[in-house]
Amino acid sequence: MLKNKWRLVAVAAASVLIVAGCSAPGDGEGAPEGEPTAATEQADAQADADQDGAGPNTDDIPDPVAEVNGTEITKDEFVTVLQGQYQQMTMQAQMTGQPVDEDQLKAQTLEGLVGSELLRQEAVERGLEVSDAEINTALAGFAEANQASEDEFFAAMGEQGLDRDAVMEQIEKQLLVDKLIVDEYGEFSATDQEIEAAYEQLVQQQAMSGGQAGGGLPPLEQVRGEVEQQLVAEQQAQAMQTLSEELREDADVTEHL
Repeated sequence: MLKNKWRLVAVAAASVLIVAGCSAPGDGEGAPEGEPTAATEQADAQADADQDGAGPNTDDIPDPVAEVNGTEITKDEFVTVLQGQYQQMTMQAQMTGQPVDEDQLKAQTLEGLVGSELLRQEAVERGLEVSDAEINTALAGFAEANQASEDEFFAAMGEQGLDRDAVMEQIEKQLLVDKLIVDEYGEFSATDQEIEAAYEQLVQQQAMSGGQAGGGLPPLEQVRGEVEQQLVAEQQAQAMQTLSEELREDADVTEHL
């Protein structure tokens, strides 16, 4: 099944979205009863990291880590995103047995933050705006998608170094980028053929991992909406990467990492 991820904005030039916190509204809705929620998975990962003393080495991170057209990307911002991404990579490493490549992760995190800032600046340049009502609606959606109250959501983000104001700022940035992508490319959609092919790929992946083909996966019609949302999210992510790379060609970017 598609899983929730606590994900907050940070558009990556390389991997498109750097994981820092919460999942977008709609990701992984309707998780089967008994399956760990995004909140519990994140809490477990954080507890394991705290117990093991695990975490990326941030002693040599400069401040700022970069300037993008005169706007600084601070060490605090970089470290918050890096630590969130490190938690996700650590969980993957536990499954694959491959250690986390911290140098590569730091480079990807920086590229993601640079790309995110370029997109934000372009949205502002085009006069795109986000209202308080839109931000509050998105906040409620983030919390609901992660099966948490807004207070629980803020508490989870606080554990990752983001206070309430920082969370609201990041949601505003994400909404600005969303509007920019629509302004540039229009709305995205997935065809029935694409949805069916993606579902079949999930079936095959589960079979290759040792499960019976289709075992544990609800019928396509029960998860069609989730699969479609995932495909649209992938299209949007690719568009973000493409546009951020184009913007970087004419941008004044200085990296210190």
